[in-house]
Amino acid sequence: MDMGRALTLAKENAPYLSRLIDSEVISSYEFGDLVDTIQTCLAPLPMDLSTSDLMTRLRKDKAKIHLALALLDLAGRFTLDDITIHLTQFADRCCEIALRHALAKDQCSYNGLTLFALGKMGAHELNYSSDIDMAAFYDGDKFDGGARDPGDAASRSIREAMRILSERTADGYVFRTDLRLRPDPSSTPLAVSTRRADLYYESVGQNWERMVWIKGRPAAGDMHVGETFLKTLEPFVWRKHLDYWAIADVQAIKGMINARAGDADLANHAPDLKLGPGGIREIEFFVQTQQIILGGRNPSLRVRGTLEGLEALVELDVVARETANDLTASYEMLRRVEHRIQMLNDEQTHTLPSFEAQRASVAALSGFSNLNAFDKAILETRRLVHHHYSALFANEARKREAAFEGNLVFTGVDNDPGTLETLSHMGFSDPDKVIEAVRRWHRGRTPATRTARGRELLTALLPDLLTFMGKTGHPDQAFSRFSRFFEGLRSGVQTLSMLLVEPELMEDLVTTLALAPRISGELSRRPGLLETLLSVTDIQTVPIIDADIDFESAMDLVRKWHGERSFIIGHRLLHGKIAAREAAADWSVLADTTVKLMSKAAERETVRRYGAAPGLWCIAGLGKFGGQEMTAGSDLDLLVIYDATDPPEAQTWFTRFTQRLITALSAETGEGALYDVDMRLRPSGRAGPVATSYTSFNRYHSESAWTWEHMALTRMRVVAGHKALGLKVETAAAHHIRGTDKAHARTTDIRDMRERLHREKPSQGKWDLKMRSGGLVDLEFIIQHGLLTSVTELKLPVPLRGAIQILGISGYLDTTQEEVLLEAHRFLSALQQVQRVAIGAHMDGDTLSQGLTNRLCRATGCKTFSQLKHHLEEYCSTVSNLFAEKIGMLPTDFNSPSV
Repeated sequence: MDMGRALTLAKENAPYLSRLIDSEVISSYEFGDLVDTIQTCLAPLPMDLSTSDLMTRLRKDKAKIHLALALLDLAGRFTLDDITIHLTQFADRCCEIALRHALAKDQCSYNGLTLFALGKMGAHELNYSSDIDMAAFYDGDKFDGGARDPGDAASRSIREAMRILSERTADGYVFRTDLRLRPDPSSTPLAVSTRRADLYYESVGQNWERMVWIKGRPAAGDMHVGETFLKTLEPFVWRKHLDYWAIADVQAIKGMINARAGDADLANHAPDLKLGPGGIREIEFFVQTQQIILGGRNPSLRVRGTLEGLEALVELDVVARETANDLTASYEMLRRVEHRIQMLNDEQTHTLPSFEAQRASVAALSGFSNLNAFDKAILETRRLVHHHYSALFANEARKREAAFEGNLVFTGVDNDPGTLETLSHMGFSDPDKVIEAVRRWHRGRTPATRTARGRELLTALLPDLLTFMGKTGHPDQAFSRFSRFFEGLRSGVQTLSMLLVEPELMEDLVTTLALAPRISGELSRRPGLLETLLSVTDIQTVPIIDADIDFESAMDLVRKWHGERSFIIGHRLLHGKIAAREAAADWSVLADTTVKLMSKAAERETVRRYGAAPGLWCIAGLGKFGGQEMTAGSDLDLLVIYDATDPPEAQTWFTRFTQRLITALSAETGEGALYDVDMRLRPSGRAGPVATSYTSFNRYHSESAWTWEHMALTRMRVVAGHKALGLKVETAAAHHIRGTDKAHARTTDIRDMRERLHREKPSQGKWDLKMRSGGLVDLEFIIQHGLLTSVTELKLPVPLRGAIQILGISGYLDTTQEEVLLEAHRFLSALQQVQRVAIGAHMDGDTLSQGLTNRLCRATGCKTFSQLKHHLEEYCSTVSNLFAEKIGMLPTDFNSPSV
């Protein structure tokens, strides 16, 4: 094509070029004159120009070289290499001029500071309206910042140099500059010391940064310092020995570029020719991923250019000649079209216009006579590229690439538009926040990713991990809680490896974190608990506390064991692997075993300090513990009773023993805590001694105990200590409970007690399953009232459901009432079990996640959450009515809608 035809094409189809032509920045459009114009624009400038004059001159030179190169390109007089090399040379020249001017302005030395070209500029592959990716480094021993600190002076000069290039004036701009590919850009200055950069790349440098530095080269400033620094990076960029995980990480990076693109994506007439499927980046990554994997052992692959690297892969028989030919031709076509897109308006865009008129202009500039032929050629080219790209690592990546659709790219510094779209589609409300968090992890900002292996494992996990979060229905919550868990890991390699080989465990973890804030918090504090799901097969296994284990070590040993078993029970309950009744039994057995272990350790420590026990002892459980109705987070209501011939001596010894028992059970150590211990149900409450003699216990309950204390005895169960003494205590307690002759007084006391509870601990609403009207407290009060007023023979211990059946036999409850109470107790306790393990004591049914409402429905046998709420009101109303019938009406405000 002659120059006249190129000129006409430019004026008719490219508004930016038309404006340049009209501005007459070039006096002649003959080939020789255009080449001379280019050489003029590459020549040095006088050093004595003012900043404003320099900025004007550079911008005018940019306009001249842009027009000259565009016309030579459109006329077919320059090859793609000619265009990109000249554009890159102009960028190098402008950077050098701007840097020298900024250094001289600040009276800094030229020696010791280097600007590196990265990306396309580093490979001499700049496109027509390209940003320039750069990184600035200074040698602290050589760079002289004058009156300023070298680091501060270097950053100041770099900032000024970049301003000279990128600030828009009446004459436009020269280059948009980007310095974010430097080490950890969010926390480092614009210019980084070579020493600090070396430490960064050695410790937390990532594989994608190795790929960045394939193209890196010194472009301006002190070239000697630049080359020396580049030499120090060679072991980082070109690793001679890559283990499986490093290769897998590179493959995962490749796989995340376009996870899975269907024909619909490829058939788009207005694709992103750089980032879209079948685009330029796929060709670049086709080459770079193999360079990174093989370049450490094959120096011939250590080249910067994309096509140069592709040719080197052919020479090594890594890539077939036919494949290389296809990709080379495709690369050249896509890059030429990319240039023509940017010729329209000098915009850094790679996307073909969606409007046919504008796309027809690109087609005309690209030498096509009609738009259909152009669209077809683009489609065929992209399909060919994507075919070869998809075949790369196909066997290794197919399984993971099939797991999701869309982009998941967390490399670099710009948030990939495709990734933002993918995360939004998954349900994340703030995709930018997710990307920033992942990028922070990849920079080693958390212990789990401070090693290369940890970062590589994270890369491999991310697609499945984010997919599972999306499936929970609450991905934001799942991600937030996973972040707390992940950032709590002391070392991530073991856990991440486990999740990678156990995808079901990964999905299980994500679901658990999303559904259960209580378990999520526990996992965040103790991430190692996750391993117990695989390592612990028998939750009944009990730790052995040998005689040579000291008291503190015994506390830690039991806490570690208890935490693992507690987590397993909660996990199984949450995921429906055990029913609520089984969970209550498991929690209670766990508490029983813990009390037995810690009481033996407390006894051994007391004996070591104060000699042998002066009598017998036993420990009784009350409340939920005694009734074997424990839930996640339940405290322990305890009573320590002893029998001795020398009461004063025994009181001192058993007080010390009980104090150690309380410490053993409730003190927090490095392994966490066990239970809150409540001993207020002992005779005389807080005022009485922590350990009670059998004689005092018996006398107190015969002469002084309140009705509510006898109510507590209905749930007494001896859990540790001397068996014979325990039997004697339970028999005595059963005797004190019986009292049909006191029925009227006890009824009044029980009603008064419930009114007092209502005043002091009012219900928090309908989801307060314990304190609400018709809730578990009312249900228990009915049962305790029946035992204290209608049963003449009773043997302890008696579980709550067993007590309901006893009351049916005694005639206190008719058959219908017995069945209703059993069903109400089953329903309320099942609901409470899941509530306590997932959330804790307080729950708002209106803000629960769909996943958790499903768990609550499953636990209670309801098909829908609406049905569950209906049954809740129905059961509580029945219990409340029965309470009124058996014990008496409560104040009207107790049942008010505000409760």
